[in-house]
Amino acid sequence: MTEDLPSAWCCDGTDTYRPTPGARPRRFTTYVHDTGDVSLRIAPATLAALERPGYELAVTTFPGLEFEQREVVRTATTHESCDRFARKFMSLFEGVCERPADVESAVAYATEHLKPSSANDDVVVPTTE
Repeated sequence: MTEDLPSAWCCDGTDTYRPTPGARPRRFTTYVHDTGDVSLRIAPATLAALERPGYELAVTTFPGLEFEQREVVRTATTHESCDRFARKFMSLFEGVCERPADVESAVAYATEHLKPSSANDDVVVPTTE
């Protein structure tokens, strides 16, 4: 599945764990840009799946440095959906990042274009309490 990644990105690792023997496996995936200045991580939204099910895509700029910044870009119900968002992020990033000085603006551009629509922000969802 890494063959369809943009050329400047690679999969840095995948992992799966089960919180309990009978539980559904939870998956993690990390992608890193060739410069090492940007990484994407797909991980469970929380380790306790009942608290907040699903996965989140997070971007980290300048990982490992004291001024690294991490931001959650998008959440999705499944790992596969989150992986599609990650690939879209990589494509958007590659489309605007022309030199190393563009890293932060390219991350901001890709993040902004992957944010969910605010069309439903004011919708009241009934609760069953």
